[in-house]
Amino acid sequence: MTADRLQVRGLDDPSAVEVAISGAKGAGLARARAAGFPVLDGFVIPPACSEEALDRAVNLLEERGTGGARMAIIGYPLPDSLVDEIKPLAAALEPPFIVRSSSVLEGSGQWSGAFTSVPEVLSDEIGQAAKSVWATSFSIEVLERFEAAELAPGSAPMGVLVQSEVQPDFGGAAIVDSAGAVTVNAVKGSPRDLMAGWVPGVRAVVEDGVLRGTECADLVGEDQTLTIADMALRVERELGFNLIEWAIVAGDPILLQVQRSAGHEPEEAMVVPAALAHPFALDFVRLAQRYPGAIGDELVLGWLSAAPPGLEASAYTPTGDRDAVLNEARRIAATLTAQAWGKPEQEALAQAGLVLRRMKSDRPNESIDALRELQPVDLALAQKLLGMVEYLVATDAAPPRRGIGRWEPVLAGVLALQGEVHEGEPSVGGVGAGRMVWLDSSKQTGHVQPRDIIVTQYPLQNFSPLLWDAAGIVTVGGAPTAHLFEVARSLTVPAVINCPIAHIVKAGPRLGMLDGDAGRVAIAKD
Repeated sequence: MTADRLQVRGLDDPSAVEVAISGAKGAGLARARAAGFPVLDGFVIPPACSEEALDRAVNLLEERGTGGARMAIIGYPLPDSLVDEIKPLAAALEPPFIVRSSSVLEGSGQWSGAFTSVPEVLSDEIGQAAKSVWATSFSIEVLERFEAAELAPGSAPMGVLVQSEVQPDFGGAAIVDSAGAVTVNAVKGSPRDLMAGWVPGVRAVVEDGVLRGTECADLVGEDQTLTIADMALRVERELGFNLIEWAIVAGDPILLQVQRSAGHEPEEAMVVPAALAHPFALDFVRLAQRYPGAIGDELVLGWLSAAPPGLEASAYTPTGDRDAVLNEARRIAATLTAQAWGKPEQEALAQAGLVLRRMKSDRPNESIDALRELQPVDLALAQKLLGMVEYLVATDAAPPRRGIGRWEPVLAGVLALQGEVHEGEPSVGGVGAGRMVWLDSSKQTGHVQPRDIIVTQYPLQNFSPLLWDAAGIVTVGGAPTAHLFEVARSLTVPAVINCPIAHIVKAGPRLGMLDGDAGRVAIAKD
């Protein structure tokens, strides 16, 4: 570690444009300031300065938990040399200050809103505020994001950005799409609650210099809205960042943050095979949801349509190890498949596999006809196998995150034709399908399973760790520029906002699909 990596420096220092020196947020603003954009003066405490404190926290994490790890950072004595470097740089700025996170990770949307800022800081409090920012690396929500991203706790050094604090008249975010249109979101006062997901704000779209939508112009003024849109376009053109956070103070625009948001080309409208409108298609995808993954495909879906609806599993107690149970389950599945298809086992298994593959194609009608005509099977044997499958699923050693399910596209198509449609607004493009679950709080998530669609009131950033393996997210309120949606965008998780379905999903999980490009949700009818 060199002294240079530990040196506190102003945003105008040529080296401040390097992420290793300033963290991602600080480096982006240093670049913008050097290019002449209206960025407030300030200074950065480099990420390397946090490494010793973070290491102390890592060593105590297992023994003392997240609280103990954070307290270890708060109690870390800053080197006198670091304190001495902060003093003259702070004296050149107008107090009070805002002390902001600038992690090396914050160049990625996955980390949008993860870390904290400390407002109303006086000169002699900057060091303590910096440690408070470092300590958020060990908050529960951030540690959950680290786990989801398969990163070790404390492995990402935390830079700190210090600037004079302002009281905005208005603030918000602006994003440039691939066609050059700018969506401007605004609120009165600080943009903090808008970005955190608590308030929806007002919106306008500026395309080829033409303003569409009056709410934002009514709040901020047409000239100011156009100025913000022009600044977003210039930032994208000159620096390569397509998302900005901004404020207006005493009539002057200020650039608060620049970031590269993951792009998404709007998809064409879904083309769904008409055969998926058949009631059997919905019954079948319910079975696929009940017995998901490779185990369901191999052991259940090839014959279960021949059994009476609602067939329950028998209680099962394994008599050998898991491999022995799996081998026995395969033998029983072959027997049941042969009964259902009226053919020898190997021929029946091959036929079932072909029909299931075709069910996922653009011509599922033949598969639907074939599956509806299956012959009855031995119900006692079927119940035994279902009990074994439940055991095998419960003891599966596969990672908890499993990626897009094989039947999700079929489920999406079925619900697009048969579901109850609810209109919202687009936020993150793409199509997702799965079990829709309601969340009141990020602390009550035990009922959430991989590939669920999360439904909640506001897009609060504490829900971010759940997005690493969600099929989608739907919110009743909020703004499309909220940090949570930036996380979703970076993970290609589709999202719809302002969709009034809380009363439906609160009653219990329901199968559903969402189209993030159209801003539409469809829910399976009872």
